Amino acid sequence: MMNPRASAPLPVRGVVFDMDGTLVTSELDFARIRAEAAVPDGVPILEYMERLDEAGRRRVGRVLEEHEELAARRCELLPGAAELLAELRARGVKLALLTRNSERSMQMVLERFGLSFDCCLAREHAEPKPSPDAIFKIAGLLGLRAGDLLVVGDYIFDVQAGQNAGARTALLYTGRDYALEPPADFVLGGLLDVLNHVPVGPAVEAGG
Repeated sequence: MMNPRASAPLPVRGVVFDMDGTLVTSELDFARIRAEAAVPDGVPILEYMERLDEAGRRRVGRVLEEHEELAARRCELLPGAAELLAELRARGVKLALLTRNSERSMQMVLERFGLSFDCCLAREHAEPKPSPDAIFKIAGLLGLRAGDLLVVGDYIFDVQAGQNAGARTALLYTGRDYALEPPADFVLGGLLDVLNHVPVGPAVEAGG
């Protein structure tokens, strides 16, 4: 599915993927995390942690990391993920992974499924989404501009991070509707739909 603003494949040279809910199943029970860590409803957990003193951040962080590591052991690779990454590699597209999860849980997922990216950033490496900080950092690591990137995710923060950096964005539709303004450039019915928006062959090299 495509947003009316975007009517043709764009010169994408790198794709930045979210992890949970995008490449692997999301096994995090946020209601339970909030209950165990005493995080109020309606406040993102990482942003709530920033308001706390050091002892409070450690307390919430321990709960969050325990759940993230459990989820990393339980999650499954989503249909089409391996095929998509292999095809993008074949097209010469650079690949990045960006998650709000911990580096430890991210590495567990990478090792379980043998996934390989040109760069991987977790919350320890940059300000978490929806901040554009990590997108700019990824662009620099890949030797690209933010505008060369397509950010793919299943949640509003993924789209906002990409938009805040000036990247193109694709929302993987999971049945949840978000009030995004502006909307994502693309709405994907499935992971492999990413290929509809990434050029094949020489177009990848456009822009030097």
